[in-house]
Amino acid sequence: MMQIANVQVAVLVGVFVSGAFGDLVKGGVSSDGLCTYTFRDVCVSQRMSDVTELRAVVNSLQAQLTLVNKVVAAVPDLRKALKQLNGKVDKITDHDTQPSSAGGAVYIRWGRKICPQNGAELLYWGVAAGAHYSHSGGGSNYLCLPRDPEWGKTMAGFQSGGYLYGAEYEIYPNDPFSKTNAHSLLDNDVPCAVCHVASRSLKLMIPAKLSCPPKWTKEYSGYLMAAHHSHAGRTTYVCMDNAPEVTQKGAPNKNGVLFYNTEAACGALPCPNYVDGWEITCVVCSK
Repeated sequence: MMQIANVQVAVLVGVFVSGAFGDLVKGGVSSDGLCTYTFRDVCVSQRMSDVTELRAVVNSLQAQLTLVNKVVAAVPDLRKALKQLNGKVDKITDHDTQPSSAGGAVYIRWGRKICPQNGAELLYWGVAAGAHYSHSGGGSNYLCLPRDPEWGKTMAGFQSGGYLYGAEYEIYPNDPFSKTNAHSLLDNDVPCAVCHVASRSLKLMIPAKLSCPPKWTKEYSGYLMAAHHSHAGRTTYVCMDNAPEVTQKGAPNKNGVLFYNTEAACGALPCPNYVDGWEITCVVCSK
């Protein structure tokens, strides 16, 4: 486009110049005493001024055309540089979306020895433990103890006022669990798995739900469990996997810290939608 404009301007200049000088008429001195040659009663010097201005326009257009040609010549290099830049951006984006070993969320999958097959990493599986059900003191939370403890300085015998006991399932006729991994749960020891999910940094246990909120990932679901309502000590509520395992089948009944199903009790709890005596479900979610 610029080349065509350049040619048109050049033709115009040629016509103008040819017309200006081809029709020169020799005359005498003009009224101002300066012109020797005139063209249609106009001083030649004035015509020359017009030509000079038009030539300046042509030169400007030629300079702009040269700049455009340079830009056009640089387009392949610009495209190559843009492609390289896009590649770097893609690498940065991929890196940001990849799981990071430095972040993520950690949760305990109660009743299981493995983590869900959704990108979760098993840190260790162990045994559930806590304070004795008959003790009014001690800790109030369940712990997931590793099977291979590491000891510091120890002394024989009991010197401390706190004790830690293994956990057992206390499940009677109200047994809603799947028997996929254990035919019987009553009085058997409770395993637990500590899981790390690197790509999701938030975790949430929701009681009375089996599904997660939109855009959250379901880690596992099951039933809410805690200590018996009449026992001296209290425990935290945990979400026991729907298909629990046992650490060893046929374990002797030694009690210790116990897991009982949690049931809805109408009152301040709205019924409906809750139902008196029904086992409360739970789900563990991450994002």
